[in-house]
Amino acid sequence: MVDASHTEATKDYIYYASSCGSTGRDIYRISPDGGKPTRITRYRGRGHYPHHNYPKISPDGTRLVYQNDTDRHDQYAIWVMDIDGSNSKRLTQEEGMYPNWSPDGQHIVFSGRRNGIWEILTVSVKGGNETMLSGNHRQSKRPGWGANSSFSADGKYLYYSHVREKILYRMDLATREIKPLSSGTAAVTHPVVSPDGRLIAANRRTDNDYKLVTMSTDGSHLREIVSNVVSYSPPAWSPDGKALIFTGMVNGNQELFKVDLETGKEVQLTNNNDFDALPTWN
Repeated sequence: MVDASHTEATKDYIYYASSCGSTGRDIYRISPDGGKPTRITRYRGRGHYPHHNYPKISPDGTRLVYQNDTDRHDQYAIWVMDIDGSNSKRLTQEEGMYPNWSPDGQHIVFSGRRNGIWEILTVSVKGGNETMLSGNHRQSKRPGWGANSSFSADGKYLYYSHVREKILYRMDLATREIKPLSSGTAAVTHPVVSPDGRLIAANRRTDNDYKLVTMSTDGSHLREIVSNVVSYSPPAWSPDGKALIFTGMVNGNQELFKVDLETGKEVQLTNNNDFDALPTWN
């Protein structure tokens, strides 16, 4: 059973992963103004409580893609479900992490190890055969971990950053040409393209902490929004592109915050002793 009707669930909500009420992690939703969260997923595992992580809302707002380790702890695969938690379906049998949607909602981009090497792949939202976008195995490149990816609004480019390498790249999907957009002196991770396709939000390390930043899609016009963000949790754009959700630490706990990009005003959305991170809004 789910906690709300499909009609209610398609309203304007932020979705995120939380350890509230479980020994693993479930996907919850919360109002953009905060308040009491609603649990979307329930236990679906073999002898353990799985981690439902990295939810992303489909372009039409009706479905969520996420990663889930139902088979064994930390053995993740890619799943999709309706926005209210119903009709869940597994898309990948092999490893899959850090999923995101294509602009037309027909494909999922994700990372997974294939023949021992991390690659960026896509799969139809209906399942089936995978397509490999990266060529790390051909280039003898071994990124230390998977990549977080976000399509350009027109679907022509893919922006990504490997979790451990932390360099921002742009891939031309027609030619597979790859261009670095950041230098190795500043770590950049979790790029997310804005709804209008003009900007990228990301977590960027400078000095001793990570900052939430925005930049143009060519890597220029860098703007620091807030400091001391949790590096492993991606930001999320509001549907109108006027605000961002990010994860910060409060008394040792990961909490969700909303920041208005015009005024800089911050609002704390969650406040508990649990893990609350990995938000998606648009």
